[in-house]
Amino acid sequence: MSQELLHCPKCQMNFDKYTRTPQMLPKCGHSMCMQCLKESCKIICPEDGLLQPTDLSLYPINQAVLRIICKTQDNDITQNQDKLQQCPQHHKLLELICIDDKCRICANCALFGIHKQHNIQNAESVDKSIQDNLIQTQHLTLTIQDKVKLLKLPLINKKIHDQIRLCIKQQQTLAEEQFKEIINQILAKQQKVLEEIEQKYELLEDQFLKKETLTITSILDKADLWILGSNQKIQEYHETKVKGEIAYSLLLQDSSNKQGKQILEEIDDYLLKFQNNLQDIVSAIPTVNQYEQTYFDEPNILKDLSIIEQSFLKEIDEKPPHNEFLGSSLPESTCQSQPSSNNISQNAISPQQPHQKRSSQQFVLVSPKIQSRQQSASPKKPIVKKKLNTKIESILFNCNGDYLDLSQQDLGDEGIMILEEQIRNKKVKIIKFMRNRISDVGAIKLMELHCQVLYLQSNVITEKFLDMIMNAIQKQIQIHIKTVYLGQNLINQFRVKKKIEDLKKLGISIQI
Repeated sequence: MSQELLHCPKCQMNFDKYTRTPQMLPKCGHSMCMQCLKESCKIICPEDGLLQPTDLSLYPINQAVLRIICKTQDNDITQNQDKLQQCPQHHKLLELICIDDKCRICANCALFGIHKQHNIQNAESVDKSIQDNLIQTQHLTLTIQDKVKLLKLPLINKKIHDQIRLCIKQQQTLAEEQFKEIINQILAKQQKVLEEIEQKYELLEDQFLKKETLTITSILDKADLWILGSNQKIQEYHETKVKGEIAYSLLLQDSSNKQGKQILEEIDDYLLKFQNNLQDIVSAIPTVNQYEQTYFDEPNILKDLSIIEQSFLKEIDEKPPHNEFLGSSLPESTCQSQPSSNNISQNAISPQQPHQKRSSQQFVLVSPKIQSRQQSASPKKPIVKKKLNTKIESILFNCNGDYLDLSQQDLGDEGIMILEEQIRNKKVKIIKFMRNRISDVGAIKLMELHCQVLYLQSNVITEKFLDMIMNAIQKQIQIHIKTVYLGQNLINQFRVKKKIEDLKKLGISIQI
C-alpha cells in the first residue's frame, strides 16, 4: 500500500490508533483523521471536494488502514528491540531501566554494578506506567471536551435570554392583573409601566451576559491550553515509541493532570452556579429611579387607592414581586366585601376613626372621591346576600376532622363573611383559604375562628392586615389562631419584618 494512504490528506499527519484514527468519509470512501473531523466546521474531502455530513457517528474507522498502521508500528518496535545493544561491561541484554539515571542496564548492572540499590524497573512495566498515565490523560481530555460543549456562548446566551423573557412576561402579567380592576385613568398609564419593566430586565440581561461571557471565556482559555498540552504529550509518546525510545519526560506524574481535574471541577462548579443564578435572576434587578407621580392625572390617587399603595407600582423598584418562576404565583384581582359587625373586624379596619359611621353599602377598596363619583353616576342597587355553592356546602358537611381545605373556591371577602358564621364554632385545627381573592377585610374576619393554623397564601392581603391584628390585640380581643401563612400576597417581607417580630412576641407567628 502507498505511504500516502497512511497519513491524513488534510493535515498530512500520520494516522495512529489513538487521536488520529483513519475515519472513512461516507460519501466518497476516502479517509481523514478524527482530529481533523472534530476541528472542521464544514467537512469537505481534500481528495475530491465532496461536502460530507456533520454527524461524526456516520464516519466508520477504516479498518484496513488501521491494521496496516498497527502492523507497521509493531514491526518497528520489534526491529528496534532486536537492535538493543548489549551491556559493554557484562555483555548481557539491556532489558532493565534505571529510573534514577534514566538509562537502560542489564541484570548484572542492577545487582553488582554502579546501579546497585537504584530504582530499577522492567522495561515493560515502565512502558505500562507511561501508558496508564497517558490513558488517564486521554480520558480527562475526552471528558473536558464533552463538558466544553456545554459552555457554548450561543447556548448560554439563549438560556439567559429565554429566562429574562419569561420574567418580563410574568412581571407584565402581574402588572396587568393589578391594573385590571382599577379606573380608566390608571389603565391609560399601564403601557408606560410595562415599558419600564422591560427596560429594567433588558439592562439586567446585558449585565448578566457580560459577566457570564467573561467567566466562560476564562474557563475556555484554560481548557484549550490544557487540551493542546495533553495532545502534544500523546504525540510525543507515539513519536518516541516508534523510535524505540523511552519518553522519560512523560514517566512521572506531573501537575498537568491535576490542572485538568481542576479545570473539570471549575466547569462543573460554573454550570451548577449558573443554574442557581438563573433561579435567582429576578433578585438581581438594578436600582432605578422611583416611579413618577405624573403617571396619574390626579395627584393623590396613589394615596387614595390603598390596594395600589402595596402593589406593583410601589414595590417593583425595591424588589420585584414574586412569580411562578421563583416558586410562587400571581395574585388574583382585587375584591369587594361587606363590612362585618364583629368586634375584631370593626375595630381593626379603622383603628384611628372609631366614631366614624360605617356605610351600609358594600365595602370597596377605592378612594372616597372615586366612590362618590361612582355612586352619583349610577343609582343604588339592593344588596343580594351571596349564598355558598353546593361544592363548598358539601365540603363543610363532610368535614369531621381537624383539617378543612377551602382553597381555590373564589370566595372573596363576601363569601368569607358568610362562611365564617358557619365554621366559627367548628372544632377544626387547620383551615386553608389559598387563592380566594381575600383582602385585608376578609382576612381579619377569619382571625375570629377558633382554629390554630390559617393558610392564606396567594390572596390580595396587604401589610395593613398585620396592623389590624396588632390593633385587635391592643384592644384585648381574644385571638385563638397561633400561625398564619401569608406567602404570595401583596406584602413586602422586608418592610414588615419588625411587625412580624412584634406579633411573634405576642404569640402569633406570621409566615411569609
